[in-house]
Amino acid sequence: MIIRRAWVLPYHGLFAPAANAMFHTLQTLVTDLSPYLHQYGYLLLFVAIAVEGFGVPAPGQALLMVAGVLAADGELSLQWIVIVAAASAFIGNLVGYVLGSRGDDLLRRKGWISQSTEARLHRFIEKYGIAVLLFSRFIEGLKQTMALGCGLAKMPLNTFLLGNALATAVWVAVFGLGPALLWHEKVPLMRFYQAHEALTWSLGLSVLGLLALAFWLLPRANPFR
Repeated sequence: MIIRRAWVLPYHGLFAPAANAMFHTLQTLVTDLSPYLHQYGYLLLFVAIAVEGFGVPAPGQALLMVAGVLAADGELSLQWIVIVAAASAFIGNLVGYVLGSRGDDLLRRKGWISQSTEARLHRFIEKYGIAVLLFSRFIEGLKQTMALGCGLAKMPLNTFLLGNALATAVWVAVFGLGPALLWHEKVPLMRFYQAHEALTWSLGLSVLGLLALAFWLLPRANPFR
């Protein structure tokens, strides 16, 4: 097993403490979770990600990030990480959708969801369509329940499958491919940021602006209706 030593980013700007804290957290996750991935491998990754799709809290995202780091060090196959993560995320969300679409009567009888809550859920998902699947994939709590909500709201299956595929692809790229491709580029990236701080923030804010615009425009072209 590769020994990973702690390090500090060679940057002393305004956001250096936050950046160092972020990478320290990731290093801690690698230390804590990599033994489980070494022992149980891709099966653990599949199960942890899949069960999140139908409401079960699990460290699927953390395991995916750690698996990406292990792939960067040659300890796991990046190809298999991407395949397993994408398949488990897609299948888990699909199971959640089916449970939601067929279990609404049970939820009402048990009193686990009120009519007012269900009505708000319907309106929200009908308004934003597949955008809710994309953005909820990055928000803890919503990530575990949104597929169930889409089923409860009777989102058309074709619309759900499209949104699920898009959300899965973006999520795996960010939390699986990202750590694998960038783990050994931390120092050059932070040096680039230090030299081009204004440009980096401008690009970042532009991307956020475009995402916000897309989220605002999507209801007008929502196939849910």
